Amino acid sequence: MDVVIREIRKSDRDVWLSMYRQLFSTYSDDALLAEIDRIFKSGKRSAYMAEADGVAAGFAEYALRDYANGCHSQPVPFLEGIWISEEFRSQGIAKALVQFLEEKARRAGFKEFGSDVELDNYPSQLMHERLGFEQTEKVIFYRKVIE
Repeated sequence: MDVVIREIRKSDRDVWLSMYRQLFSTYSDDALLAEIDRIFKSGKRSAYMAEADGVAAGFAEYALRDYANGCHSQPVPFLEGIWISEEFRSQGIAKALVQFLEEKARRAGFKEFGSDVELDNYPSQLMHERLGFEQTEKVIFYRKVIE
């Protein structure tokens, strides 16, 4: 299987949306498209697609965050999201995407790479550990609506 990783282009918007629906199934298409548009406009965020034999197999989002829990340096390159199509899982595509992003960060002079996972997302926690991430802390975020 030939895997190519490349930056997602605006012409990939529909393909990216179809993958986004799988990762963020509770969000409307309007919300997902708004997020895609924010990423295209951002100077600190980007997204990359993995194509296996010419077929979109998954994607990963990269951000440069001012701060990341558990990291010692600032700013911090961050894995904002990663998704691999069911038919391509366990074939090294997530590893290839993460290694691609790590190399991007390394070339930019960074020494750490952050990520996060929801507390109940055990498959993603396992994937992160298999990809060499180490757990640093557990945090519960709160918010309060003020009007």
